[in-house]
Amino acid sequence: MPRSRPLGPPATALPSVYWGVFGLYEPMLAVSGFLGAMADPKKAHDAQAPWPAGGAPDGPLARATQVTMLQLAHVVGLLGLINFFVLGAARKYLFAQPALQEKIVCALLTPLLIADFVHISITWWALGDHRWSIGEWSMLLWITFLTGLSLLIPRVAWHMGVGRYVDRRDGQASRKI
Repeated sequence: MPRSRPLGPPATALPSVYWGVFGLYEPMLAVSGFLGAMADPKKAHDAQAPWPAGGAPDGPLARATQVTMLQLAHVVGLLGLINFFVLGAARKYLFAQPALQEKIVCALLTPLLIADFVHISITWWALGDHRWSIGEWSMLLWITFLTGLSLLIPRVAWHMGVGRYVDRRDGQASRKI
């Protein structure tokens, strides 16, 4: 007979589903993006947005552009690793202190939530008149929007307290007893 979870408030600010999204899926995306840009910075650069008629310019990237692409990719990969290690430590060492765990996780996820909105907005703005020509979008551009939304939606849900411990809501109940 399967064991059922006792009814009551969630016991953690970082349940498995959120750990899976922010501690595993997001770092995997970030490290994959880093490796892809390292392997072929020109391809990563040229796939960022639709090009005017004729396509992307032939030839190698200018040195400054190549360095910028690689440094940007490095920062993205680093953010993924920070997620993995900070959220992993919060799960491992703060499991018995869900209020503190919530504060640490919130400190990481809040700037990332802002970044989700900014990233999607800048990408949408930068497309200019091409934003409505979705048939011309590159696969990378589609992936940018879809993965952006796949992180934004759970991050909003986390901040709304969906399926997780929220000290203002759940901590009050235990303090009244």
